[in-house]
Amino acid sequence: MANWWNGYPWRVVQTNFREIDTKDFDEEGFLESLRAFSCNAVMLNAAGLIASYPTDLADHTRSAYLDGFDLKHLVDRCHENGIKVIARTDFSKIPVSVYERHPDWAFRNADGTPLIYNGYVQTCLLGGYQGGYMDEILKEMLEKIPFDGIYCNMGTATGYVVDYSMKRHGPCQCEACRTAFRAQSGMDIPKELSRTDKASFVYFRFQQGVAGAQKKRVTTLLRSIAPDLAYCSVDYVRQEANSEFGRELPHWQYQAASAARAIRGTGAEADVANVDFMGFAYRHVAADPALQELRLWQTLSNFGGLDYYMMGRPDTKEDRSAFGRVQKVFRYAADHEDVLYGVTSAADVLLVRDSYVIPVPEERGFVRALTESHILFDETLAGSLAKISLNRYKMIILPEKARLAPPAMEKLAEWVRNGGILLATGQLPALPVFGVRGESVRNDEALGAMLRLPEADRPLFMCGRTYWEREYEETAERFGTYLKPERFGPPELCYATEEPTAFPAVVRNAAGEGFGVSIPWYPASNYYTDGFDNWRIFLQYVLCDLCGCKKASESASPMVELTHGRGDGFETVHFINGSGHFGNSFFDPVVLCDQSAVIPWPDETAECENLDEPGNVLWEIRDGSLTVTVPRLSAHAGIVIRR
Repeated sequence: MANWWNGYPWRVVQTNFREIDTKDFDEEGFLESLRAFSCNAVMLNAAGLIASYPTDLADHTRSAYLDGFDLKHLVDRCHENGIKVIARTDFSKIPVSVYERHPDWAFRNADGTPLIYNGYVQTCLLGGYQGGYMDEILKEMLEKIPFDGIYCNMGTATGYVVDYSMKRHGPCQCEACRTAFRAQSGMDIPKELSRTDKASFVYFRFQQGVAGAQKKRVTTLLRSIAPDLAYCSVDYVRQEANSEFGRELPHWQYQAASAARAIRGTGAEADVANVDFMGFAYRHVAADPALQELRLWQTLSNFGGLDYYMMGRPDTKEDRSAFGRVQKVFRYAADHEDVLYGVTSAADVLLVRDSYVIPVPEERGFVRALTESHILFDETLAGSLAKISLNRYKMIILPEKARLAPPAMEKLAEWVRNGGILLATGQLPALPVFGVRGESVRNDEALGAMLRLPEADRPLFMCGRTYWEREYEETAERFGTYLKPERFGPPELCYATEEPTAFPAVVRNAAGEGFGVSIPWYPASNYYTDGFDNWRIFLQYVLCDLCGCKKASESASPMVELTHGRGDGFETVHFINGSGHFGNSFFDPVVLCDQSAVIPWPDETAECENLDEPGNVLWEIRDGSLTVTVPRLSAHAGIVIRR
């Protein structure tokens, strides 16, 4: 079947075998454990770090635990059970013994030493291993075993390497990297990377080019061997919803939902892996079962594919505390795949992100504010703006996006002129739609400053630490006033000593049929990190009052996430109950009563079905809208609406 992955109802169990997991392997027990998950795809360790099959290549290390284990036979048995098989590969490291034969394959630290961790050496994108020998491994593997897809672990270009102790290294200083970078840029590779350093920016672009060339080379190779092989990051995109012990707070409770939206927003098939374990150092301890269930509901409700990523084998795993939750959601997805897959988002607001993995507070703050205000939205990456259609969106949000590629800038400018509303915060891209005149000046001494906005639900808003001082065209509408920082102690001195400035809280500028709206500070970042509703209320004022966004609900709890999708002859509304997120922990959600959503509905009749609890749904049609109400909302409710 050509391009089997397009529209495939992904339910992946991703096993990450330790090398000892092929010892005394119980094939029937393993297959039975997969069937218990109602999965239709599995990921199996195959090649790279350790070969899980009898390789004939001298520099491809064969596992010492293959007696009684036949990877090809296991793949064939999975196929007999209707389960696609994805090969897990990892070409980021080689054993020290291979490095000693090929020292030019290694990543090099600033002092020239290789990066070695538990007997394995980090490889370089430009070295002979990732630059060519991995191709030999892939050819051999695919000639021996009929895989349906391939996933290359740790294959992205981030500019640096993070080891398993979460220590950052890089960029690579090997001879191949230094020579290629100097030839392309005339510069030396910086020892450390910085967001403000020109050489760092040039290097990051350089490494993206190297990674892109590798991806293109490998894609060509794979297509020549197995044209119907799904290649991760080309044919589908896998991202993780994970935990890490000691990670900086706050926990990102919308991680899975945001990942699914962002992948789908680039036009790719979305595989969002719910990571079972608590972090690199605790791979055998399961993350909160309630959190894992929440991630899966978020992924499914945002039209993504389910993926459960565990260490080891499901039939021998010690901590199975999340199995029941995961199996429940997978079984639900299998039972209702006809109305859960092949559905497109009905949102008309688009949020633009920098990358899948780099946390940007301003982006996350907008995800929170939009979700908790029940403004339906999609997400995409800045690099995809020039490729995707923007026609169905009424509003696009750029959270701190000063650098956009020229094709994306031109496309956005035309979209605004044709009636779109472009909202940007912080440092702006150089687009005339915002009505900025002259240079912007960044003021990082704004602690104690406030924004006075009498027309909003509250008159005063906290600025945070940064405000961008700008001049605007006379035609630009200015809303609110920036008040310079007051003295904030002792209390008796807490009053203004200077007159209000002429700088605004928000600006709206007409451009053709549309508007450019700019916020010269960072309310979304403040909301993400500190969470006070002062900033959410400000953002609601901008989004709804100034930009005309419509809420999908005025009455639902902010802790309930809503999505609206359209399928072939039906529509869906999902309710995800996030009330179990409390402080730094995730518990079972509290049952909420009478949660409603409103969607456009031009017809006079409708039939609504609650997939989770038949009968637990009410609906009413009035003035071109359909109000759907779930009287008792537990963890999730999927409502299918038919005319």
